[in-house]
Amino acid sequence: MKTIMRGLMLAAFSMICGAAFFAVSASAAMYYVDSQGGSDSNTGTAQTAAWKTLNKVNATTFQPGDSIVFKRGGSWTGKLWPKGSGTAQAPIVVDAYSTGNPPLLNGNGEEAAVYLYNQQYWEIKNLEITNDNGASSRRMGIYVVNEGAGLLNHIYVIGNNVHDVYGNNVKDGNGSGGIKIRTKTGSVKSNYNDVRIDGNTVGPRVDRTGIDVNSDYWCRTDSGCTGTNNWYPSTNVVIENNYVTDVGGDGIVPMATQGAVLQYNTVNGFNMRSGTANAGIWAWNADDTVIQYNEAFNGNTTQDGQGFDIDYGQSRTIVQYNYSHDNDGGFMLICQPGGAKNDGGIVRYNISQNDYARTFHLAGPTTNTLVYNNTIYLPTGSTTSPIVAGSWDGYTKSVSFYNNIWHLDGGGIWDGLSNIASFTFKYNTIYGVHTAGEPADANKSTANPLLAAPGTGVNRSTADGYKLLKGSPALGSGMAVSSNGGKDYWGNAVSQTSAPNRGAYNGVGVQGTPVNPVKNGGFETGALSPWTNWNTASVVGGNARSGSYALRLNGGPGSAEQIITLQPSTTYTLKGYAKTDNSSQPVRIGVKNYGGAEQYAVITSTSYALGTITFTTGASNTAATIYVYKPSGTGYAYGDDVTVE
Repeated sequence: MKTIMRGLMLAAFSMICGAAFFAVSASAAMYYVDSQGGSDSNTGTAQTAAWKTLNKVNATTFQPGDSIVFKRGGSWTGKLWPKGSGTAQAPIVVDAYSTGNPPLLNGNGEEAAVYLYNQQYWEIKNLEITNDNGASSRRMGIYVVNEGAGLLNHIYVIGNNVHDVYGNNVKDGNGSGGIKIRTKTGSVKSNYNDVRIDGNTVGPRVDRTGIDVNSDYWCRTDSGCTGTNNWYPSTNVVIENNYVTDVGGDGIVPMATQGAVLQYNTVNGFNMRSGTANAGIWAWNADDTVIQYNEAFNGNTTQDGQGFDIDYGQSRTIVQYNYSHDNDGGFMLICQPGGAKNDGGIVRYNISQNDYARTFHLAGPTTNTLVYNNTIYLPTGSTTSPIVAGSWDGYTKSVSFYNNIWHLDGGGIWDGLSNIASFTFKYNTIYGVHTAGEPADANKSTANPLLAAPGTGVNRSTADGYKLLKGSPALGSGMAVSSNGGKDYWGNAVSQTSAPNRGAYNGVGVQGTPVNPVKNGGFETGALSPWTNWNTASVVGGNARSGSYALRLNGGPGSAEQIITLQPSTTYTLKGYAKTDNSSQPVRIGVKNYGGAEQYAVITSTSYALGTITFTTGASNTAATIYVYKPSGTGYAYGDDVTVE
């Protein structure tokens, strides 16, 4: 009677509340599992009558709407493999109950700690999962398999903590992983629909891939496969809000998908153990993928090693609103071998800070790629190449760069661009160092774009240093791009017809003090660059006003000079500290070539003294030369802590 009344009440509640609710089957039940207080001889349908072991759960075929809940603070060893499938109206849910730490499931060397096979309409939530018995082999944390079952729907993996999956580092569908959704070849062509992997923590110490969706039904010419076309992609795949750290190989990878969305994920530390080519967040053999609002950093390889990647076997992939930093291989890989396809990729409104090796790596005969409105920052001393175009069965066939900002306090050469068959480079800003191979651009700006505080970002949410200050020459000076996504990194609107800003920020100029345009003003790199020496200048340890290094002028005449980028018709203050070994042999701190008469401060002190000069640039002057100069004498003079405000 209670069961009948429960069903009637749920049905009535569903009718009253409308489509926001669904009716649960009258036979649906909640089964409790308690590793300490439970017993497999219990019914399992009450906390006081909980089951105890995984064996009991695994021996049960659950019905639509059922829930299996594990008591927090408990722990289980072995593989969890409950049987049965739910329905669209009533999925089966695995979850936690009570208070305390999440229930811990340790696979202890099993193929997986949590496993589903040819099942659908399941939700796995709020578990702590490990799989480590001290030996490396193929194993997973959560492993969901479709082998010849046709279309399977609704696999949700939400809010779990998967760590210490001590697996192999084989790079294929059979490799280890933290969370893996896998389609194997069977008697019926198969795939998944409605996969959601949301809010999980994967790592530390997970091999090989943090999160992946992959399939044996991948063969098509786009991926370079010359066999029978059997590409059968999974659909409605969403991977979001996950934190992946310390993974052996790749961070997050959907494969053989159509229209997958990867968003609001963080990958911190990839390729920690595999020693092969890996990237942070990317897709393979997947069309119409959107990769957005993610952060990837601490990539530990230059075999690929980029935070993000548009790999081959793809059409119309969009990478937008992401933050990449401190990756050994750089920010963005766009690649394909001959005989495959990579067409129509878009990279826009992203920020790259302190990435290494190469910011953009173009490899192979990719086609019709658009790269626009990104902001890239490289620090003093960086040797990162802004763009590298390399051969992989040929060079990139067609790529366009519009409205990007490269703020280069350091940087390497622009490598291989002449090998690209169709290379378009328009309305970009390249500020700072200018190195070999820098592309021509009739509308290029080399003026300081006045980023608010470049180099100060810590994570994706603290990137305001890449907004533009009031008076920035990058404001409203870009070229309009159609179908541009409609908004920038911060959500500001971007017109498709009016000239946008350059870079990832399209709002109005913000208030703030421009960043000091003097590079290595404290000489703390231990080298003179980007200052230039005339006769006697060098950098020495000791005799510093602050830090460990200072400029030394060994007699006179001699000087160190630096050309800095400024705004026209703007008043600046040059400040610097200097001292001389002999007060009768003064040293000067000064400025010239700014559109006005040369100015300098004379310092005769034998201890550090401040020199200050205020000057106003001419109406068409965008640069000035600053210097520390000793006119004559044989004694030493020193300079330190030079700034321009």
